[in-house]
Amino acid sequence: MARKITLDDLSRELGLSKFSVSRALSGKPGVSKETREAVVRAARGMGYNHAATASPSGEKVVHLVIPRADAMNSSFWVEVISGAEAEARAMGYRLTIDVLNPDRGTEVLDDNVNGLILAGRRSRGVIEPFMRLAIPKVLIGHPRPMEQIDSVQAANFDGGYAVGDILGRLGHRRIAFFTDAPEDEGRNLRQAGLVEAMRVHGGIVLPPFRFDEATDAKSMVLDALTGPQMPTAFAGATDFVAITLAWGLLELGLKVPQHISIIGSNDSHTASQLGLKMSTVRQPMHEIGATAMQMLQWRLEKAAPDARPRRTLLTPEFIERSTHGPCNEAALAAAVATLAKARPQPAAEAI
Repeated sequence: MARKITLDDLSRELGLSKFSVSRALSGKPGVSKETREAVVRAARGMGYNHAATASPSGEKVVHLVIPRADAMNSSFWVEVISGAEAEARAMGYRLTIDVLNPDRGTEVLDDNVNGLILAGRRSRGVIEPFMRLAIPKVLIGHPRPMEQIDSVQAANFDGGYAVGDILGRLGHRRIAFFTDAPEDEGRNLRQAGLVEAMRVHGGIVLPPFRFDEATDAKSMVLDALTGPQMPTAFAGATDFVAITLAWGLLELGLKVPQHISIIGSNDSHTASQLGLKMSTVRQPMHEIGATAMQMLQWRLEKAAPDARPRRTLLTPEFIERSTHGPCNEAALAAAVATLAKARPQPAAEAI
């Protein structure tokens, strides 16, 4: 009895990925006409029975890919994925999800995937191989200039501007921006919006401070406050950054916001549930996921083959809580001077 020919056999014979072979046989987008014809000829010649492994008729499948480091550590992405799942169900799609480390790639995709939603920080490298596939896809995040892909993201520049505008109206003229990922496009846009708002109000944003989770929060805030220019407000790239800095300030005996204001970003659950009610910028997380699914359905079912990529920006909202207030530079300067005197000084080197 002859051995059954498999997708792996076809893949080795043609020198193509199993994913490309499968899509060619299924008639789905993602491979060229020439490749499709070559795969079909080889399948016929080798006696491959594609009908035996075909997907259930009429099933519509969308696959979401996100780096494990983002999915496991961010409530932001939990809410985004929830929004995509709910919208997919309402549209009659089955949403499957892969949470990936960098050592896995496009081989995780099944042949019945109609479209992709790509989420998470691009700098991690996980979603880049999927960006190159010719399958209809939507990026939740920031496309590169002129990149040919549909995308959905929060208006991060607007969020940063809102923070700077509110602090500027309260008399703040020097703000310290703390970021945990200077390579991230969204965080950098928040910083750019903050800089522009401070320019309008006649103030400045100090060169960004790198937030390191492994570094003592008290040391980070003291370094910022005792530098050449003392900020009167902190802006965190995320709520986690802002909350960590706020606890560092409180442990030093500084009052928030009586001495110094601090504002976060995302309005994660922790922003209002840890005793400290953090002023923040709420990103429309659930709506971002739902909009990505709506855009992918448009691309799959309604868009013309040559339709230009669409980019959707969703406006954030400032959430006023208790960690920001009027500038009180004199009181802050006096408190910081006291802290600086009590701070241990490096031992002098022996001569």
